[in-house]
Amino acid sequence: MSLTRSLAARVLATRALPPGAAQAARLSLLDGLATMAAAVTLEPAARPFAEMARGSGAATLLAGGSAPPGLAALANGALSHALDFEDTFDATGMHPNAVAIPALLALAEGEEAPLADLLTSLALACDLTCRISLALATDPGAQGWYHPPMIACAGAALGAAHLLRLSPDQAVAAVSLALVQFTLTDALKRSPASDLRAVRDGFAARAAVEGALLARAGVTGTLDPLGESGGLIPLLTGRAPEVAAFDDLGRVFLGEQVTLKLWPCCRGTHPAIALGLALRADGVAPDRLAGAAFTVCPPDDMLFHPLADRQRPQTAIGAKFSIPYTFAQAWRQGAPGLAAFAEAPRQDEATLALGGRITLEACAPGLTRHARLRFTDGREEIRPLPAPPVLPAGRAALADLAAKLADCRAHAPQAAHPLLDALARPELPPHLGPLLAPLS
Repeated sequence: MSLTRSLAARVLATRALPPGAAQAARLSLLDGLATMAAAVTLEPAARPFAEMARGSGAATLLAGGSAPPGLAALANGALSHALDFEDTFDATGMHPNAVAIPALLALAEGEEAPLADLLTSLALACDLTCRISLALATDPGAQGWYHPPMIACAGAALGAAHLLRLSPDQAVAAVSLALVQFTLTDALKRSPASDLRAVRDGFAARAAVEGALLARAGVTGTLDPLGESGGLIPLLTGRAPEVAAFDDLGRVFLGEQVTLKLWPCCRGTHPAIALGLALRADGVAPDRLAGAAFTVCPPDDMLFHPLADRQRPQTAIGAKFSIPYTFAQAWRQGAPGLAAFAEAPRQDEATLALGGRITLEACAPGLTRHARLRFTDGREEIRPLPAPPVLPAGRAALADLAAKLADCRAHAPQAAHPLLDALARPELPPHLGPLLAPLS
């Protein structure tokens, strides 16, 4: 049996979640929808997606209006990474729910699926994305790929197959038909003017939805789109899948290990933010710094290149991918919220002057992350980059997200407030349809 069919059969046989996995999926859904709703007003690059999608259809757009499921997944998915506030599987740097939530939300509404079914499919999609990333023997970046949304596309396609109750063969076709629509290269990391960094997951979400719907209609694909020669995993790595990553599939749900972000920027910036906050807590004045050179591990060199843009980012998403900016901003202003990446803070000359003194010293696998700080009095100090706070979805409570949800709600359209408020209550509603209606 092919790898993809084996995984599909095991996924489709799962109809209930253990309590921890159900809670993690519930918090990830709330967390994801809150960040997407805030992006409606905060990320201009996502607006053309909603304008293009808006029309007649069964799926609601968070930016207002409705569309067919594939276009709704595209428009809503363009919001999911736009603020870089979505959850993260830290073991491999995946953002599994950034694709799964907009894809499954679009399908669940059209199918009138209960919220419990949506959460089960979401947990499975998230789990598969994490596991596929663990099955990679080498770094796809070395092959020129930017792989997180590509892998999340496959996971979301299997989650969509579960939600639509497809057969194992149809689920294999859904993955194949999704993957043929979407690829992304490593050039994304080094193109500061590109909007792709913000909106990339919309393309993956649309591909997952349309792949599953085409498979249900009888269209077929290749036999093993994950494991075959030329399949996703060999294509990304040049190696066969490490199948041990799937051993406990259905028994352990890796969505419980996914962490909910507390700061709205690239996860790779968080240790530098933690250092900035530590210096601030120690009472070290930022104007005493003559320069700081950071040592990091791949792929965090992208958070320094191109250096001119990282030191003076021109866009919000550029600032979120910048260690010079986020370190300087945290040291001067404290823990960043969404407002830290607005135009006025990004143009603050004191912050930019401090960020202009931040450079990269070294980046290689296995290095100890640290910063070499040089002060105006000639003193030099090496500080390790602290471990940032983490909030695993499997151990989090609704109260842990209160500040983040309030920040997102303050920027979300008024029509999205009933949806966010209902999902933040202890008892969940049976369906999302009535809560989405004010947006349609």
